[in-house]
Amino acid sequence: MAAPFTSSRIRRVKCDETKPQCKKCTSSKRVCDGYLSEKNIMTRRELVEVVRGLNVVGPVSRALTQSPSSSNPHSRPVSPNDTVYFNLFRHVTVPSTCDIFPSSFWQENVMQMAHIEPAVWHATIALGTLHQRANALTLNKMNDGMALTRRAVAHYGKAMALARDLDCPTKVVTLSIMLVAAANMLERWSEMQTHVMAGLRIATQDAPRLLTLEALRGSLMRLDLQAMTFSDSTSPYPYEESSSIYAVDQFLMTPCVQGVSYEEMSSELLGISRAFFLLDDGLLSGNVTHGPWLTKFDSFLRRLALWESRMASFEIAHESTDSDQTTVLSLRLYHVTLRTMIRAASFGPETRYDELLGYFEHIVRLAATLQARMSTGGALSLSLEPGLIIPLWVTIHRCRHYRLRHAALKILADSNRVEGMWRSDAAAAMMETLVAVEEESLGPVNVDIYTPVLLDPFIPVHWTAWSNPAFCPPTTLDWSHVPTIPDEDRVKDLLGTTSLSERRVEVRLLMCPSNNLDPYGPVREVTVRF
Repeated sequence: MAAPFTSSRIRRVKCDETKPQCKKCTSSKRVCDGYLSEKNIMTRRELVEVVRGLNVVGPVSRALTQSPSSSNPHSRPVSPNDTVYFNLFRHVTVPSTCDIFPSSFWQENVMQMAHIEPAVWHATIALGTLHQRANALTLNKMNDGMALTRRAVAHYGKAMALARDLDCPTKVVTLSIMLVAAANMLERWSEMQTHVMAGLRIATQDAPRLLTLEALRGSLMRLDLQAMTFSDSTSPYPYEESSSIYAVDQFLMTPCVQGVSYEEMSSELLGISRAFFLLDDGLLSGNVTHGPWLTKFDSFLRRLALWESRMASFEIAHESTDSDQTTVLSLRLYHVTLRTMIRAASFGPETRYDELLGYFEHIVRLAATLQARMSTGGALSLSLEPGLIIPLWVTIHRCRHYRLRHAALKILADSNRVEGMWRSDAAAAMMETLVAVEEESLGPVNVDIYTPVLLDPFIPVHWTAWSNPAFCPPTTLDWSHVPTIPDEDRVKDLLGTTSLSERRVEVRLLMCPSNNLDPYGPVREVTVRF
């Protein structure tokens, strides 16, 4: 029998179908070597050089799941099972993340860089391990969860130790984004914020001379938005630091995307949403005086209206397919949520949200349609980036219409999702507690729960209608026969200290004041278990 050998030649087979389901590959059970992006960071010649140095028998796609070599002792594998978790990351974590908002960062950049940089390789294994840990915790397999946590922490530590070997800003920012995602699921909130700020700082400083960093900054802002919406009491989000690194002014001065892909439009919308949160915090904290703030806010609204116009043009020019529907629904969901927060304004009684039934009904219908499309038959679905949970969290907190609110709560409770640091079971348990506290004074309520009619994502409200100040989306609901919660019985804000591994959250509910002088009323402290 001939001795095995490793060939440095990449065998090519002419495909008779679109990638990645080539009929010749699937009929012959051949393992495809994979495809490189037109804008890949590794040329085919470089790929050949990588394969030459692997000394692994097998197809290139399989050989490249081996750890890249490095003289640094931290690059050594943690265990022989490392490739199992790399493959979980590649085949499950990345597709489920990109199912909502497309991302060439996760699909291409990370995959290619993992084959040449040990730090990125270990970060991918940490994320794959944390995906498996999330499954274990959902099934209450606590011992398995602890073992997987230890494995993930080992790879996370190796990735950080190997970061010093990275030789260019693009690689450093790539690793920063992955470490943000890992720290999110490890519940290391302060470390997550450190990674976010470090990545933003490098991307902002070097973006003018490195075009690749501009795209990476879009991915980083998605995770930064996620961090803003989840602020644990032990490590509040550092708004001032974030604004000093990449301020709203800087974002608004960058040209709006032309709109050539759903990925580009998604990153732009989430970047606009990040700008809104920074503006909102600047006003509420008093860090920006009212006059300059109004000027910034006007520029912000014009940027959002421009995005809406380009989104409308993009959908006319782009022939959307059935596979685009999840992204279309997600874009609609985040856009309507942003428009709802803008319409409600930053100040005023909580009852101001009662006038926005059309907005909230639209959100619930979009969320129900999205959940139906993403349903996994009860299995856990995980994304490293924002998804379904944040808009539902906002809606359940601020919408006090009994029928609509409980419909949103049911969608959240049934979704069985993990999105970065957000878990749907934990979020639903916290919202159930908040709703129960607010509805204590109502007594028994005898109304039917709202049943949302699913939406066709391609026949909704026109994008440009939302910028009309007089516009309000139509609604089938009103306040007839629906009890109203008094303003002083409503929760204005809530703070939480989260321990997802212990399935427990310590919550402080800050009630509305009974006068116009105090910012808050009484504080209710509750332990929530899920």
